[in-house]
Amino acid sequence: MADSSSSFAAQLEAQSRVSPPEFAFAEQAPAHNDARFSTEHPEPVGGSRDHIRTSDVQDTEWLNPEPDKSDNAEIWQIYVEEANKSDLELLAKWNEGIDVFLLFTGLFSAILSAFLVAAWPTMQPDSSQGQSDALVVISQQLVLLSSGRPMDSSVAYQPQGFTPPGWAVGVNCLWFTSLFISLLTAVLAMLLKEWLTAYKDNVTLVPLERVKQRQMRYDGMIKWNVPSIVSLLPLAIHVAVFLFLIGLVLFAWPVSTALFTLLTMLLFGGLGLYIVLAALPMVHPECPYKSPMGTVFERVLRPL
Repeated sequence: MADSSSSFAAQLEAQSRVSPPEFAFAEQAPAHNDARFSTEHPEPVGGSRDHIRTSDVQDTEWLNPEPDKSDNAEIWQIYVEEANKSDLELLAKWNEGIDVFLLFTGLFSAILSAFLVAAWPTMQPDSSQGQSDALVVISQQLVLLSSGRPMDSSVAYQPQGFTPPGWAVGVNCLWFTSLFISLLTAVLAMLLKEWLTAYKDNVTLVPLERVKQRQMRYDGMIKWNVPSIVSLLPLAIHVAVFLFLIGLVLFAWPVSTALFTLLTMLLFGGLGLYIVLAALPMVHPECPYKSPMGTVFERVLRPL
C-alpha cells in the first residue's frame, strides 16, 4: 500500500515538471496579436504580399488618373464653353454700342443734310439778283430812248463774275467734312459688325481644333487693334458734331450779330465742359466719366 502511494506521488511530480504543448504555446505567444502593433504586414490567407500591393495600386489609380490628350478631351470642351461665354459677353457689349452708334449717325446725317440743302445755294450766284440787275439796266436804256439821247454802251448789262463769300465757303467746308466723317464711320461700323460676326463662326466641331481656332482669332483681334477701333468710333462722330456746330456759328454770322455771339458762347462752353469731363478720370481714377477723348488724353499725356 505504501509502495502504490509513493509511486502515484512520483507520477504527479513528473507531470508538473513537463508543460503541455498548448500551455507552452500560450506562454510563448506575444502579448498583442493586433496588426496595429506589428511592424510586418500579415501574410494573407490564400495569397501573397505582392498580390495585395498590386491590388492596392489598382484600387487607387483613380487618385492619379492619366491625362486625356485626345482631341476630344473633356478639358478642351470645358475651355471652349468658358471661352464662348466670355466672348459672347464681349461681342454683345460691342454690338450694342455699335447699334446705338449707327442709330445716332443716321439721325445726325439726316439733320446735317437738311442744313446743307440750305447752305449750298450760298456757294452759287443768286439768279434773282442777276435778273434784278438786268431789269435795272433795261429801264435805264428805255429812259435814254424816251429822251432821245443816244445809247450809252456803259449802260449795257454786263453780268459780273460771282465769288462766294468767305463765311459761306467756311460753312460748306465744315458741314461737308462733318457729313463725310459721319458716313465714313457708319461704313466702318458696319464692317466691324461683320468682323464680329465672323469671329463667332465655328467651322470645326472637334474641341481641340475649336480651341486653336478661337485663340488664333482672339490673338488676331488684339494684334489688329479691333478693341481700339471700337472704342474710337464714337470719337469720330464727336469730331463730326463739333465741326457741324462750328459751321452753325458761322452760318449765323451774316444773319444776326446777337445770334452769332450767343452761339459762340454756347460752343466754347460746351467744348470746355467736354474737355473737363474727358480729363477728370485722369486726375481722379474713381471718376466714372469715361469717354473716347479721355482715352486719347491718357495715351498722349501719360508718357509726359
